[in-house]
Amino acid sequence: MVGKRILPWFGGAPTVWILCLAFYQSALFLGYAYAHCLIRFVPIRAQVAIHALMSAAAMAVLPVLPGEGWQPAAAADPGLRIVVMLAVNVGLPFIVLAATGPLTQAWFVSVAPGRSPYGLYAVSNLGSLMALLGYPFVLEPVFSLSRTGVFWSAAFALTAASVLVCAALAARASFRGGGRLDPPGPDARRPAASRIALWVLLPACAVILLMGVTNELCLDLASVPFLWVLPLCVYLLTFIVCFGTVRVYRRALFVFWTALPIVLPAMISMLGIGGGVIGRVAATIQFQIGVFAWLLFGGCMVLHGELYRLRPDPRLLTTFYLCLSGGGALGGLFVGLAAPLVFADYHELQLSLSLGVFLLLAACWNDTVGWLHRGVAGWKWVVAVTPTVILLGVWASSAVSRPGEVIRQERSFFGVLRVLDEGSGRRAQRQLYSGTTLHGTQFQKWKQRPSSYYGTQAGIGIALLARPEGLDTEIGVVGLGIGTLAAYGRPGDRFRFYEIDRSVIQISRDEELFTYLSNTLGEVEIIEGDGRVRLAAELDQRDGPLFDILVVDAFSSDAIPVHLLTREAFEIYARVIGKGLLAVHASSQHLDLVPVIARVGQSIGFDVLGIRNENFPSRLTKDSIWMFLSLDRSRISGLERLVKRRAGILDSGALEAFRIGPQRTRPAPLWTDDYSDLLRVVRPMGSPARKP
Repeated sequence: MVGKRILPWFGGAPTVWILCLAFYQSALFLGYAYAHCLIRFVPIRAQVAIHALMSAAAMAVLPVLPGEGWQPAAAADPGLRIVVMLAVNVGLPFIVLAATGPLTQAWFVSVAPGRSPYGLYAVSNLGSLMALLGYPFVLEPVFSLSRTGVFWSAAFALTAASVLVCAALAARASFRGGGRLDPPGPDARRPAASRIALWVLLPACAVILLMGVTNELCLDLASVPFLWVLPLCVYLLTFIVCFGTVRVYRRALFVFWTALPIVLPAMISMLGIGGGVIGRVAATIQFQIGVFAWLLFGGCMVLHGELYRLRPDPRLLTTFYLCLSGGGALGGLFVGLAAPLVFADYHELQLSLSLGVFLLLAACWNDTVGWLHRGVAGWKWVVAVTPTVILLGVWASSAVSRPGEVIRQERSFFGVLRVLDEGSGRRAQRQLYSGTTLHGTQFQKWKQRPSSYYGTQAGIGIALLARPEGLDTEIGVVGLGIGTLAAYGRPGDRFRFYEIDRSVIQISRDEELFTYLSNTLGEVEIIEGDGRVRLAAELDQRDGPLFDILVVDAFSSDAIPVHLLTREAFEIYARVIGKGLLAVHASSQHLDLVPVIARVGQSIGFDVLGIRNENFPSRLTKDSIWMFLSLDRSRISGLERLVKRRAGILDSGALEAFRIGPQRTRPAPLWTDDYSDLLRVVRPMGSPARKP
């Protein structure tokens, strides 16, 4: 909920949620540490009083949703700002909530001695799972973010009161038994160092796996709650299954389960059967989500299953949970803070799988039964360790090696950028990729000709070429890429690009890489920061329209910047252009954005036109969909007539202007800053990616 509130302030970057997850794991550790100290060093009646004071202090900082005052003025050091924001607004309530599990389980031991409290850990995670599933499927489609925040605050107060009732029951039971909780027995005080290390490293590896899968999903679709929730639900489900019953986890079964999605694609590639129907299905987001969920479930079942096998006597329960949460915090901090500094690409997924294999072998070594344990014949360990070494070797080589055509690669807060050289001769070209998505192409033979989604046969190219000769134009562009649109610049034109990623700015300005910005005939200005935030700030300082044409194209990898497609965002755009033209890039591999853009535009009063084009290799143009909106209906009508004339000349259906009627827009969600539902715009399996 808080992640969704702050996401638009930081360009919709998937790293926002990764930092939220890292904070979640760290605050969980602090909550468990607080519970551990309370149980170990404080008499039971004082525990009730202290926890009551902590709960009251937490309620004093509600609601947890950060106010507008936290919105950053610039993009500098977003990671630190997010961590501080979460600590101030969420920290204390979350620490109090995080302590609930170990506290109630410790109190349960005092009330019902001799009964295992570990089942309550499964129940606790079941509650989290129900809430996570309820958010995107029940709460998000119905209630606004602000209303949900009010509900959450009320639920927090009810939860705090319920926990204090549990504490009072434990205090009464403890009083009858002598006034204190049972201390750990002598056998429960000396776990081996290797066992403690596994208590920390197994959950740390599971968190790295969770965040690695989350990164993969959010980078290729969108950083939105239902894609945040799915991996976290799978992660929690494995806790529920492993801690709820000892009968489900079978080591060999789940090792095979985890290996299947890794080995099967390699086999399909080797057999050459990856084309046709198999290839089309494998390319869909539904299939990719399923594969990642399968992999995450299997991996976490192995890691959490082995963790449960190593559980201690219940009298060491809070120590065990402290190590567990400490490992989760280490994994979260590694992915959220260290990995972007260490790696030039996203290697967390491969790292977690490799580390997981070693930890599995270590857990087997600590096991007294099974095919592998420290007393078995040496040949069994050779059979088990050899594939592990091969796997790590393959991962290490892929992590440090770069293809010969990669000119530059770097990782920032907003993703991974690669500059590639492809083709040869007349088709030699240099490209910029953000994750898996092309952000611009420059042909070496025709360096100043616009290309790719911005070619002369694409919707944006047609609109810019249609400007009357001699008319100076103010053009704003949200999303820089390599600055391809500057190729349309004429003397007297002024381009102002808004780009949140400083690395993109540096790459596009580097004349040894790309020359669109340096060779344009128009004037170019680049503003660092989120385009929507900066446009709103400029409107506060200047009355009247800022641009004749505003172009919005700020995809990061294949992720959709939802905050740029809300009603509030379009209200800003309307003020920015006045009677001018708004162009929105709507091409998406996995989402049907056309009705969403049309509905939000029509709700403000824009006239809306879509332009779809297929590939035009001779014009250096890639297939795309552009949406054009204006408060001046004659401007949209003129553009529509121009496209239809061109389409008639081509006579091939490769260029099309289309209108979006009520039958398409009525079922589409009207996105606002307080409400967005991406589930409703995911393309069905088999649906054409460029269908208008």
